[in-house]
Amino acid sequence: MTDTQNGKPNISPLQATEDKAGDSELLKITMERLRRAELLLRQSEYRLVRVQKFAGLGSWEWNVQTGDIYWSDELFRIFGLNPSDHQLIELDWVFSLINPLDLPAFKKVIFAAATDGQPFNLVYRINSGTEGETVVNCQGEVEYDAEGRLRLVSGTTLDITDRIRAESEIQQLINYDTLTGLPNRSLLHDRLKRAIAQAARDQQLVGVLFIDLDRFKNINDTLGHPAGDTLLKTIAGRLAACVRESDTLARLGSDEFVVILVGASSAEGITTVAKKILMLVSEPIYIDGQEIYTSASIGIAVYPMDGDDSYALLKHADFAMYQAKELERNNFQFFSREMNVKVLERMKLENSMRKALEREEFFLVFQPQVDVRSGRITGMEALLRWQHPDLGLLTPDKFIPLAEETGFIIPMGEWVMHSACRQNIIWQQQGLPSVRVAVNLSAKQFGQYNLDEMILATLMETGLDPQWLELEITESAIMKNAEQTAIILRKFKAMGISLAIDDFGTGYSSLAYLKHFPISRLKIDRSFVQDITTNPDDAAIAEIIIAMAQTLKLSVIAEGVETRAQMELLSFNNCIEMQGYLFSRPLPAEQFATLLRDGLKF
Repeated sequence: MTDTQNGKPNISPLQATEDKAGDSELLKITMERLRRAELLLRQSEYRLVRVQKFAGLGSWEWNVQTGDIYWSDELFRIFGLNPSDHQLIELDWVFSLINPLDLPAFKKVIFAAATDGQPFNLVYRINSGTEGETVVNCQGEVEYDAEGRLRLVSGTTLDITDRIRAESEIQQLINYDTLTGLPNRSLLHDRLKRAIAQAARDQQLVGVLFIDLDRFKNINDTLGHPAGDTLLKTIAGRLAACVRESDTLARLGSDEFVVILVGASSAEGITTVAKKILMLVSEPIYIDGQEIYTSASIGIAVYPMDGDDSYALLKHADFAMYQAKELERNNFQFFSREMNVKVLERMKLENSMRKALEREEFFLVFQPQVDVRSGRITGMEALLRWQHPDLGLLTPDKFIPLAEETGFIIPMGEWVMHSACRQNIIWQQQGLPSVRVAVNLSAKQFGQYNLDEMILATLMETGLDPQWLELEITESAIMKNAEQTAIILRKFKAMGISLAIDDFGTGYSSLAYLKHFPISRLKIDRSFVQDITTNPDDAAIAEIIIAMAQTLKLSVIAEGVETRAQMELLSFNNCIEMQGYLFSRPLPAEQFATLLRDGLKF
């Protein structure tokens, strides 16, 4: 119905009540929707806070126009702070929390973003109130208002401390030696490449020092690996004291270290460092109450003369180190082309030596030991020879030192012992005169753990009576550990084996010790016999050795007798057993058998 007087609808009271009820219902629905929207917003905010907490991610905003700064609760926690303690956040306060070393870069990035409107990504360190130093990754972006003016700089800050530590630990394992903490082989090559590049630009030298400890294996085997590790860490500390921060000290493994000297202007400066290293390494080290001495051999290669890349320089320094060991330990040698050739030949010799036993390239020759009064052969010395397929006939002085150094002397010595004993029993079975065979024992063989068992097994396998075997041991080897030596020698004596000291007079034996060793014979070294007729000193030494042997009731034999005058002078001084070219050169088994059968003529 419509009111005709005023033109307005004519609404009844009932209809008005219904309209009010409809408006109320609509309001309720709207309020419920708002409540639900607020609840969802809170849940979303809660989830965001929870996600940020789990992720270690804090959010922040900086209103450039007002200067207001907002931090999320998680951002406070990252900084080790309580959100309720910091209602008003100022920019200077934020700056105070950042590591001073990283603050200039942080300011530059933030202010650049505020000026240029560019997003950014920055890693920096903060001084956390609870966790010490924390590393964070900060990412931010900018917003503009309706007029195009910069309004807001906002972003997130992520705690990446654990990730950085993990990456650091991985890099530590990849690039550093676990025992000493020094750079390892991998990092060494990288540092050396950089040093070469810098030297090429600056026209300077790079010195590469390859350092190997002398006799480290003996120390490790004797005192145990913990003591060896302590020794290596001590040496690493001493080497570090010899180099500058700009240089590199690395450990390649075992007892090998390398020093890279950068910015060298001359070989003299490199030499000074090498001498300092030798001096410090040779000082005594005390481990578990024991005083230990060691030394080092150093090989030196110099860029650019000895190579223009890291591999060549390290290889040549390694070669030079082997040269230092061969000449005299506890010294250093510079690389040279001639030395390179020599070391390569040495490596080739070592490789072929290990196959020589399998290929039956070794053989024995025998030199008679003679009673000059009767001309009778009383014994023979078994001497090793090597028929090398490329180098021809090699005498022991060409390969025995290498065999000693590599440890190959042990299987080689066993072969010599077995072959000498077997050959002697073959001659006896052929009806030839029974004479003793003398076999040399090197210092390394004499230190062999089961030497007595090996010799006893050899005698049993070959069937040779022990009385026909004589062991020749050098004077220096016998005196290395006098008490232990005496025990071993008594075992041999109890077996019935004869014992002789070889090269007597060249070592440092003491009569006080000598009389306690069950020695049967002294062998005068050829160095005294050679000039015995022309040098009064050599004649006097030989006379003293003979007299001393008689006093100790020992036999004496002179080696290296080449002239009748030498024989007569020795005979005059009561030395009746001799060995040398005057009587016979060393002979192969077949020819020596003839000598045993027919006798000597001299």
